[in-house]
Amino acid sequence: MEFAYYFNEGDLIIDNLSYEVKKSGETVNLTPIEYKILSVMVNHPEKIFTREELISIALEKNFDGYNRAIDSHIKNLRQKIETDSKKPAYILTVRGIGYKFGGIKGKAE
Repeated sequence: MEFAYYFNEGDLIIDNLSYEVKKSGETVNLTPIEYKILSVMVNHPEKIFTREELISIALEKNFDGYNRAIDSHIKNLRQKIETDSKKPAYILTVRGIGYKFGGIKGKAE
């Protein structure tokens, strides 16, 4: 069974049952690719994902193109869920490796 998850100070809510994301109580409209990226990162908060892994997850296949293509999806996702996309709290860059989720996963009550 899937649950709604809350992150950090309850600022970001992701409901895995309804595929709904809220930031500060407001619904955030994510593309299917953005939702896949966010969902997999949230479910593995300590894992560092390479660009290649995120592309494979988002596109559900191996991608032979330019591996920095995922960066535009990350940028868009940050603009939608971060309070300050220049100083992200949720989608963190791990220099030279990729990205990881910086929030703390917890089950909704």
